Amino acid sequence: MSDPTSIIWYEHNASTVANQYESVTFDQIHDWLISMLPDRPGVILDVGAGTGRDAAWLAAHGHEVVAVEPSAAMRAEGGRRHPDPRIRWIPDRLPGLDQTFRLGVCFDFILLSAVWMHVPPTDRGRAFRKLITLLKPGGFIAITLRNGRSEVGRAMYPVGRDELERLAREHGAFVELVANSPDRLNRNDIGWTQILIRLPDDGTGALPLLRHIVLGDAKSSTYKLALLRTVARIADSAAGMTQEVDDEHVAVPLGLIALFWIRMFKPLIKADLPQTPTNRGMDGLGFIRDGFRALDTISHLLMVA
Repeated sequence: MSDPTSIIWYEHNASTVANQYESVTFDQIHDWLISMLPDRPGVILDVGAGTGRDAAWLAAHGHEVVAVEPSAAMRAEGGRRHPDPRIRWIPDRLPGLDQTFRLGVCFDFILLSAVWMHVPPTDRGRAFRKLITLLKPGGFIAITLRNGRSEVGRAMYPVGRDELERLAREHGAFVELVANSPDRLNRNDIGWTQILIRLPDDGTGALPLLRHIVLGDAKSSTYKLALLRTVARIADSAAGMTQEVDDEHVAVPLGLIALFWIRMFKPLIKADLPQTPTNRGMDGLGFIRDGFRALDTISHLLMVA
């Protein structure tokens, strides 16, 4: 969650809420997704882990769990109730998940149970991008949406299936499963919608962050595809040569772009493999100028960083 009001509310009500959460089991709350969990020990991110009820069930079934919870009081309840070495508690929150990113881990499965309604709508685009970047290709994000009344003192915002379907499409993912269930605490004016989002494994090894660029760019020029491919290859094999500038930007040396570009495209052009049906060899490609032509007699294998 990212709304400070919600975090303060959980700080003041941790004991009461903890007893309420622990009165129902993971199997009762999440029976809809059990069959979608990794069938072998995996690494799972539980965002808004609360008392650790879900993290404890996942750990008991062999998974390593990173439990993200912004409320210190709730983390204390979780550590006391579920002391398990396979659960790592992190004081972090959406939309940034800064501490989580510093772990340098990608996850097989990400769970947000009763969390999304606490994220302000203006933060949800960034929050989703962060989540999808942390997910391994082929992995799932499970999000439960609360429908019904809000509670006094606890900031909640409207949620809906359409929003998550749109965010998934924008990031190259898709909604694989939608289910609905009554409230397991028997609150008649509250219901739940469960959304399971899958990130396809396309086998490219490219950064998931590039997916929305590829999907959203018109790509009317051949050099745009070449640049995207080059950046993806750098991300896959030379990420240590880049520098994180801030939450939104990564700096890549221009010389590194040039080197990878030449090593990737020179042998293709030399072999007369077309970039498009109408572009062959060194003719018709906008990025080929005198400098590229001057490298014609030099092997791309001799070009090293």
